[in-house]
Amino acid sequence: MKGRSREEPCLDGPRLVRREELYELDDLMAISFGGALRPRGGRRRRRPRWIVRSGAWVVARDGRLVSHIKIAYNTISLYGCRLKIASIGGVCTHADYRGQGIATILLDHCIAESARAGASLLLISGERSLYRRAHAVDAVPTLEGRLTPTSIEPASPPVTVRRGTAEDWFACASLYQSEPVRFVRRAEFFRQAFEHGHRETWVIDSNGSPAAYVMLSRHWGTSREDRRRVVAEYAGSRAALADGLPALFEAGGYEQIELAVPMHDGELAGIFASRGISLKAGTLEDHTIRLLDVDRLMRRLGPYVAARLPRSQARRLSFHQKDDGCIFSLGDEKLEFSLGKSAALVLGGPKAPKAPGELGRLLASLFPVPFPMPGMNYV
Repeated sequence: MKGRSREEPCLDGPRLVRREELYELDDLMAISFGGALRPRGGRRRRRPRWIVRSGAWVVARDGRLVSHIKIAYNTISLYGCRLKIASIGGVCTHADYRGQGIATILLDHCIAESARAGASLLLISGERSLYRRAHAVDAVPTLEGRLTPTSIEPASPPVTVRRGTAEDWFACASLYQSEPVRFVRRAEFFRQAFEHGHRETWVIDSNGSPAAYVMLSRHWGTSREDRRRVVAEYAGSRAALADGLPALFEAGGYEQIELAVPMHDGELAGIFASRGISLKAGTLEDHTIRLLDVDRLMRRLGPYVAARLPRSQARRLSFHQKDDGCIFSLGDEKLEFSLGKSAALVLGGPKAPKAPGELGRLLASLFPVPFPMPGMNYV
Protein backbone atom coordinates (compact mmCIF):
# COMPACT_ATOMS: atom_id res chain seq x y z
CA MET A 1 0.00 0.00 0.00
CA LYS A 2 1.03 3.61 -0.51
CA GLY A 3 2.98 5.28 2.24
CA ARG A 4 4.62 2.09 3.52
CA SER A 5 8.38 2.16 3.05
CA ARG A 6 9.25 -0.39 5.73
CA GLU A 7 11.53 -3.10 4.34
CA GLU A 8 9.82 -6.47 4.27
CA PRO A 9 11.57 -9.17 6.33
CA CYS A 10 12.45 -12.55 4.82
CA LEU A 11 9.34 -14.59 5.44
CA ASP A 12 7.72 -17.91 4.62
CA GLY A 13 4.32 -16.72 3.48
CA PRO A 14 1.73 -15.38 3.53
CA ARG A 15 0.33 -18.83 2.83
CA LEU A 16 -2.37 -21.21 4.04
CA VAL A 17 -1.50 -23.17 7.14
CA ARG A 18 -0.36 -26.76 6.56
CA ARG A 19 -2.03 -29.74 8.15
CA GLU A 20 1.04 -30.61 10.23
CA GLU A 21 1.08 -27.03 11.62
CA LEU A 22 -2.42 -27.00 13.14
CA TYR A 23 -1.27 -27.66 16.70
CA GLU A 24 1.44 -25.05 16.34
CA LEU A 25 -1.21 -22.58 15.20
CA ASP A 26 -3.28 -23.67 18.20
CA ASP A 27 -0.35 -22.74 20.46
CA LEU A 28 0.25 -19.40 18.71
CA MET A 29 -3.36 -18.35 19.20
CA ALA A 30 -3.37 -19.53 22.81
CA ILE A 31 -0.26 -17.47 23.56
CA SER A 32 -1.59 -14.42 21.72
CA PHE A 33 -5.10 -14.42 23.19
CA GLY A 34 -4.25 -15.69 26.66
CA GLY A 35 -4.57 -19.10 28.26
CA ALA A 36 -2.91 -22.35 27.26
CA LEU A 37 -4.99 -24.80 25.27
CA ARG A 38 -3.13 -27.87 26.58
CA PRO A 39 -3.76 -29.37 30.01
CA ARG A 40 -0.88 -29.70 32.45
CA GLY A 41 1.43 -32.60 31.77
CA GLY A 42 1.92 -31.71 28.09
CA ARG A 43 -0.83 -33.92 26.71
CA ARG A 44 -2.67 -32.25 23.86
CA ARG A 45 -6.40 -31.83 23.96
CA ARG A 46 -8.50 -32.36 20.86
CA ARG A 47 -7.91 -29.66 18.28
CA PRO A 48 -10.53 -26.89 18.78
CA ARG A 49 -13.21 -26.62 16.10
CA TRP A 50 -12.12 -23.09 15.28
CA ILE A 51 -8.62 -24.20 14.24
CA VAL A 52 -9.23 -25.29 10.65
CA ARG A 53 -7.11 -25.14 7.53
CA SER A 54 -9.69 -23.46 5.35
CA GLY A 55 -9.07 -19.72 5.33
CA ALA A 56 -6.25 -19.81 7.91
CA TRP A 57 -3.48 -17.64 6.47
CA VAL A 58 -0.13 -17.60 8.24
CA VAL A 59 3.39 -16.25 8.08
CA ALA A 60 6.39 -18.22 9.33
CA ARG A 61 9.81 -16.91 10.23
CA ASP A 62 12.83 -18.64 11.71
CA GLY A 63 11.06 -21.95 11.18
CA ARG A 64 8.02 -21.13 13.32
CA LEU A 65 4.54 -19.71 12.77
CA VAL A 66 4.55 -16.10 13.93
CA SER A 67 1.36 -14.50 12.53
CA HIS A 68 -2.17 -15.57 11.61
CA ILE A 69 -5.38 -14.21 10.08
CA LYS A 70 -8.53 -16.24 9.50
CA ILE A 71 -10.72 -15.35 6.50
CA ALA A 72 -14.33 -16.52 6.31
CA TYR A 73 -16.62 -15.81 3.37
CA ASN A 74 -20.34 -15.22 3.74
CA THR A 75 -23.26 -14.01 1.70
CA ILE A 76 -25.54 -11.33 3.07
CA SER A 77 -29.03 -10.46 1.85
CA LEU A 78 -30.02 -6.79 1.80
CA TYR A 79 -33.70 -6.61 0.92
CA GLY A 80 -33.22 -9.49 -1.50
CA CYS A 81 -29.89 -8.34 -2.98
CA ARG A 82 -27.20 -10.95 -2.33
CA LEU A 83 -23.67 -9.81 -1.68
CA LYS A 84 -20.48 -11.74 -0.91
CA ILE A 85 -18.42 -10.41 1.98
CA ALA A 86 -15.22 -11.49 3.70
CA SER A 87 -14.72 -11.49 7.46
CA ILE A 88 -11.41 -11.74 9.27
CA GLY A 89 -10.64 -12.62 12.86
CA GLY A 90 -8.11 -14.39 15.03
CA VAL A 91 -5.54 -11.77 13.99
CA CYS A 92 -2.39 -12.32 16.00
CA THR A 93 1.39 -12.06 15.89
CA HIS A 94 3.79 -13.67 18.35
CA ALA A 95 5.10 -11.10 20.82
CA ASP A 96 8.73 -11.80 19.82
CA TYR A 97 7.99 -10.75 16.23
CA ARG A 98 5.79 -7.70 16.67
CA GLY A 99 6.83 -4.32 15.35
CA GLN A 100 8.44 -5.83 12.25
CA GLY A 101 5.57 -5.18 9.83
CA ILE A 102 4.64 -8.86 9.58
CA ALA A 103 0.98 -8.35 10.50
CA THR A 104 0.74 -5.54 7.93
CA ILE A 105 2.13 -7.79 5.19
CA LEU A 106 -0.31 -10.55 6.12
CA LEU A 107 -3.28 -8.18 6.33
CA ASP A 108 -2.46 -6.62 2.94
CA HIS A 109 -2.35 -10.12 1.47
CA CYS A 110 -5.70 -11.07 3.02
CA ILE A 111 -7.32 -7.89 1.71
CA ALA A 112 -6.11 -8.68 -1.81
CA GLU A 113 -7.11 -12.34 -1.44
CA SER A 114 -10.63 -11.36 -0.32
CA ALA A 115 -11.05 -9.05 -3.31
CA ARG A 116 -9.83 -11.78 -5.68
CA ALA A 117 -12.36 -14.16 -4.14
CA GLY A 118 -15.19 -11.84 -5.20
CA ALA A 119 -15.99 -10.13 -1.90
CA SER A 120 -17.16 -6.52 -1.97
CA LEU A 121 -16.71 -5.71 1.73
CA LEU A 122 -14.32 -6.80 4.47
CA LEU A 123 -15.76 -7.08 8.00
CA ILE A 124 -13.02 -7.04 10.64
CA SER A 125 -13.59 -8.23 14.20
CA GLY A 126 -11.46 -5.52 15.76
CA GLU A 127 -10.66 -1.81 15.65
CA ARG A 128 -6.88 -1.66 16.01
CA SER A 129 -4.64 0.89 14.30
CA LEU A 130 -3.45 -1.99 12.09
CA TYR A 131 -6.87 -2.05 10.45
CA ARG A 132 -7.32 1.71 10.28
CA ARG A 133 -4.02 2.09 8.44
CA ALA A 134 -5.50 -0.31 5.88
CA HIS A 135 -8.49 2.05 5.34
CA ALA A 136 -10.96 0.23 7.62
CA VAL A 137 -13.38 2.51 9.48
CA ASP A 138 -16.09 2.52 12.11
CA ALA A 139 -19.32 2.03 10.19
CA VAL A 140 -22.90 0.72 10.26
CA PRO A 141 -24.97 3.18 12.36
CA THR A 142 -26.68 1.72 15.42
CA LEU A 143 -28.72 2.84 18.41
CA GLU A 144 -27.19 1.51 21.60
CA GLY A 145 -28.61 1.02 25.05
CA ARG A 146 -27.75 -0.53 28.40
CA LEU A 147 -30.86 -2.17 29.80
CA THR A 148 -31.45 -3.12 33.43
CA PRO A 149 -34.22 -5.12 35.13
CA THR A 150 -36.13 -1.88 35.76
CA SER A 151 -35.67 -0.45 32.24
CA ILE A 152 -38.81 -1.90 30.73
CA GLU A 153 -42.25 -2.69 32.10
CA PRO A 154 -43.56 -6.29 32.06
CA ALA A 155 -45.80 -7.16 29.15
CA SER A 156 -49.52 -7.67 29.48
CA PRO A 157 -50.40 -10.36 28.60
CA PRO A 158 -46.91 -11.72 29.31
CA VAL A 159 -44.90 -13.81 26.89
CA THR A 160 -42.92 -16.88 27.94
CA VAL A 161 -39.11 -16.87 27.94
CA ARG A 162 -37.07 -20.08 28.10
CA ARG A 163 -33.56 -21.29 27.29
CA GLY A 164 -33.22 -22.53 23.74
CA THR A 165 -32.50 -26.21 23.17
CA ALA A 166 -31.23 -28.29 20.26
CA GLU A 167 -34.86 -28.84 19.23
CA ASP A 168 -35.37 -25.10 18.67
CA TRP A 169 -32.96 -24.78 15.75
CA PHE A 170 -35.58 -25.04 13.00
CA ALA A 171 -37.95 -22.50 14.56
CA CYS A 172 -35.12 -20.03 15.13
CA ALA A 173 -33.77 -20.61 11.62
CA SER A 174 -37.21 -19.80 10.22
CA LEU A 175 -37.35 -16.59 12.26
CA TYR A 176 -33.89 -15.49 11.13
CA GLN A 177 -34.47 -16.35 7.48
CA SER A 178 -37.45 -13.97 7.48
CA GLU A 179 -35.21 -11.01 8.36
CA PRO A 180 -34.94 -8.53 5.44
CA VAL A 181 -31.28 -7.74 6.26
CA ARG A 182 -29.36 -10.86 7.26
CA PHE A 183 -26.56 -13.32 6.63
CA VAL A 184 -27.56 -16.10 4.26
CA ARG A 185 -27.26 -19.29 6.31
CA ARG A 186 -28.03 -22.88 5.52
CA ALA A 187 -30.31 -24.81 7.83
CA GLU A 188 -27.33 -27.02 8.75
CA PHE A 189 -25.58 -23.96 10.15
CA PHE A 190 -28.39 -23.44 12.65
CA ARG A 191 -28.68 -27.11 13.53
CA GLN A 192 -25.00 -27.41 14.39
CA ALA A 193 -24.99 -24.13 16.32
CA PHE A 194 -27.90 -25.21 18.51
CA GLU A 195 -26.59 -28.73 19.02
CA HIS A 196 -23.29 -27.29 20.28
CA GLY A 197 -25.08 -24.85 22.61
CA HIS A 198 -23.91 -21.76 20.75
CA ARG A 199 -23.83 -18.90 23.26
CA GLU A 200 -26.80 -18.24 25.55
CA THR A 201 -29.90 -18.54 23.41
CA TRP A 202 -33.31 -17.59 24.75
CA VAL A 203 -36.56 -18.33 22.94
CA ILE A 204 -39.56 -16.06 23.42
CA ASP A 205 -42.89 -17.88 22.99
CA SER A 206 -46.16 -16.14 22.26
CA ASN A 207 -49.39 -18.14 22.30
CA GLY A 208 -47.34 -21.31 22.68
CA SER A 209 -45.12 -20.80 19.60
CA PRO A 210 -41.64 -19.25 19.16
CA ALA A 211 -42.08 -15.63 18.18
CA ALA A 212 -38.51 -14.38 18.64
CA TYR A 213 -35.11 -15.39 19.92
CA VAL A 214 -32.14 -13.56 21.38
CA MET A 215 -28.53 -14.70 21.73
CA LEU A 216 -26.38 -13.27 24.50
CA SER A 217 -22.61 -13.22 24.93
CA ARG A 218 -20.13 -11.99 27.52
CA HIS A 219 -17.64 -9.21 27.13
CA TRP A 220 -14.20 -10.54 26.25
CA GLY A 221 -12.25 -11.48 29.36
CA THR A 222 -15.14 -11.43 31.84
CA SER A 223 -15.79 -14.37 34.14
CA ARG A 224 -18.76 -16.72 34.16
CA GLU A 225 -19.91 -15.06 37.36
CA ASP A 226 -20.30 -11.69 35.64
CA ARG A 227 -24.04 -11.01 35.24
CA ARG A 228 -23.71 -8.56 32.38
CA ARG A 229 -24.44 -9.65 28.84
CA VAL A 230 -24.37 -8.30 25.27
CA VAL A 231 -27.03 -9.08 22.67
CA ALA A 232 -25.11 -10.81 19.88
CA GLU A 233 -28.15 -11.51 17.71
CA TYR A 234 -31.92 -11.34 17.67
CA ALA A 235 -34.68 -12.16 15.21
CA GLY A 236 -38.43 -12.46 15.00
CA SER A 237 -41.23 -10.31 16.40
CA ARG A 238 -39.88 -7.04 17.81
CA ALA A 239 -42.92 -6.68 20.06
CA ALA A 240 -42.36 -10.16 21.51
CA LEU A 241 -38.69 -9.40 22.00
CA ALA A 242 -39.40 -6.20 23.91
CA ASP A 243 -42.16 -7.88 25.91
CA GLY A 244 -39.82 -10.73 26.84
CA LEU A 245 -36.97 -8.63 28.23
CA PRO A 246 -38.28 -8.42 31.83
CA ALA A 247 -38.71 -12.20 31.99
CA LEU A 248 -35.29 -12.64 30.39
CA PHE A 249 -33.65 -10.61 33.15
CA GLU A 250 -35.44 -12.67 35.77
CA ALA A 251 -34.77 -16.07 34.20
CA GLY A 252 -31.08 -15.39 33.57
CA GLY A 253 -30.38 -13.40 36.72
CA TYR A 254 -28.78 -10.68 34.64
CA GLU A 255 -27.89 -7.25 35.96
CA GLN A 256 -27.40 -5.52 32.63
CA ILE A 257 -27.92 -6.30 28.96
CA GLU A 258 -26.28 -4.20 26.27
CA LEU A 259 -28.13 -3.95 22.98
CA ALA A 260 -27.29 -2.41 19.61
CA VAL A 261 -30.18 -1.84 17.21
CA PRO A 262 -29.19 -1.29 13.55
CA MET A 263 -30.56 1.94 12.13
CA HIS A 264 -32.60 0.03 9.54
CA ASP A 265 -34.55 -1.66 12.37
CA GLY A 266 -36.89 1.25 12.95
CA GLU A 267 -39.55 -1.04 14.41
CA LEU A 268 -37.56 -2.10 17.47
CA ALA A 269 -36.13 1.38 17.94
CA GLY A 270 -39.67 2.78 17.83
CA ILE A 271 -40.94 0.26 20.40
CA PHE A 272 -38.14 1.17 22.77
CA ALA A 273 -38.75 4.89 22.28
CA SER A 274 -42.48 4.44 23.01
CA ARG A 275 -41.55 2.75 26.30
CA GLY A 276 -39.17 5.45 27.40
CA ILE A 277 -35.98 3.52 26.77
CA SER A 278 -33.28 5.92 25.62
CA LEU A 279 -30.79 4.80 23.01
CA LYS A 280 -27.71 6.67 21.84
CA ALA A 281 -26.11 6.77 18.41
CA GLY A 282 -23.16 4.49 17.77
CA THR A 283 -21.62 2.17 15.19
CA LEU A 284 -21.10 -1.57 14.94
CA GLU A 285 -19.23 -2.30 18.18
CA ASP A 286 -15.80 -3.96 18.15
CA HIS A 287 -15.76 -4.10 14.36
CA THR A 288 -14.39 -2.06 11.48
CA ILE A 289 -15.27 -2.34 7.80
CA ARG A 290 -13.25 -1.85 4.64
CA LEU A 291 -14.43 -1.42 1.07
CA LEU A 292 -12.93 -4.01 -1.27
CA ASP A 293 -14.72 -3.27 -4.55
CA VAL A 294 -17.31 -0.50 -4.69
CA ASP A 295 -18.05 -1.23 -8.38
CA ARG A 296 -18.99 -4.83 -7.57
CA LEU A 297 -20.90 -3.75 -4.47
CA MET A 298 -23.16 -1.36 -6.36
CA ARG A 299 -23.73 -3.80 -9.23
CA ARG A 300 -24.96 -6.36 -6.72
CA LEU A 301 -27.19 -3.72 -5.18
CA GLY A 302 -28.78 -2.87 -8.52
CA PRO A 303 -32.36 -3.68 -7.42
CA TYR A 304 -31.79 -1.71 -4.20
CA VAL A 305 -30.69 1.32 -6.25
CA ALA A 306 -33.58 0.90 -8.72
CA ALA A 307 -36.10 0.89 -5.87
CA ARG A 308 -34.81 4.23 -4.57
CA LEU A 309 -34.01 6.24 -7.69
CA PRO A 310 -35.85 6.93 -10.95
CA ARG A 311 -34.41 4.91 -13.80
CA SER A 312 -33.19 8.04 -15.59
CA GLN A 313 -31.07 9.01 -12.57
CA ALA A 314 -29.89 5.49 -11.76
CA ARG A 315 -28.53 5.09 -15.31
CA ARG A 316 -26.41 8.24 -14.98
CA LEU A 317 -24.98 7.22 -11.62
CA SER A 318 -21.67 5.34 -11.59
CA PHE A 319 -19.14 4.13 -9.03
CA HIS A 320 -15.46 3.36 -9.47
CA GLN A 321 -12.71 2.29 -7.09
CA LYS A 322 -9.20 3.42 -7.99
CA ASP A 323 -6.00 2.95 -5.99
CA ASP A 324 -6.84 4.12 -2.45
CA GLY A 325 -10.03 6.00 -3.28
CA CYS A 326 -13.45 5.87 -4.89
CA ILE A 327 -15.08 8.06 -7.53
CA PHE A 328 -18.83 8.69 -7.47
CA SER A 329 -20.22 10.16 -10.69
CA LEU A 330 -23.48 11.55 -12.04
CA GLY A 331 -22.89 12.52 -15.64
CA ASP A 332 -20.14 15.14 -15.58
CA GLU A 333 -20.47 15.69 -11.84
CA LYS A 334 -17.84 13.75 -9.87
CA LEU A 335 -16.83 13.33 -6.25
CA GLU A 336 -13.70 11.50 -5.12
CA PHE A 337 -13.07 10.32 -1.57
CA SER A 338 -10.49 8.15 0.16
CA LEU A 339 -11.35 4.49 0.74
CA GLY A 340 -12.02 5.18 4.40
CA LYS A 341 -14.37 8.09 3.76
CA SER A 342 -16.04 6.17 0.94
CA ALA A 343 -16.75 3.26 3.28
CA ALA A 344 -18.18 5.67 5.86
CA LEU A 345 -20.37 7.23 3.16
CA VAL A 346 -21.67 3.91 1.80
CA LEU A 347 -22.18 2.14 5.13
CA GLY A 348 -22.69 5.12 7.43
CA GLY A 349 -20.37 6.31 10.12
CA PRO A 350 -19.07 9.36 11.98
CA LYS A 351 -16.57 10.18 9.23
CA ALA A 352 -19.06 10.04 6.35
CA PRO A 353 -18.39 13.04 4.06
CA LYS A 354 -21.12 15.48 3.10
CA ALA A 355 -21.51 15.42 -0.67
CA PRO A 356 -22.78 18.61 -2.38
CA GLY A 357 -24.96 19.14 -5.42
CA GLU A 358 -27.39 16.84 -7.19
CA LEU A 359 -24.94 13.97 -6.87
CA GLY A 360 -24.81 14.48 -3.12
CA ARG A 361 -28.59 14.46 -2.92
CA LEU A 362 -28.80 11.16 -4.79
CA LEU A 363 -26.06 9.58 -2.69
CA ALA A 364 -27.90 10.66 0.46
CA SER A 365 -31.00 8.83 -0.77
CA LEU A 366 -29.00 5.62 -1.31
CA PHE A 367 -26.64 5.58 1.65
CA PRO A 368 -26.03 4.31 4.20
CA VAL A 369 -26.66 0.80 2.93
CA PRO A 370 -28.15 -1.45 5.66
CA PHE A 371 -25.89 -4.14 7.09
CA PRO A 372 -26.67 -7.09 9.40
CA MET A 373 -25.20 -7.58 12.85
CA PRO A 374 -22.50 -10.31 12.78
CA GLY A 375 -24.18 -12.47 15.42
CA MET A 376 -23.38 -16.14 14.88
CA ASN A 377 -21.20 -15.17 11.91
CA TYR A 378 -18.68 -13.48 14.17
CA VAL A 379 -15.16 -14.61 13.19
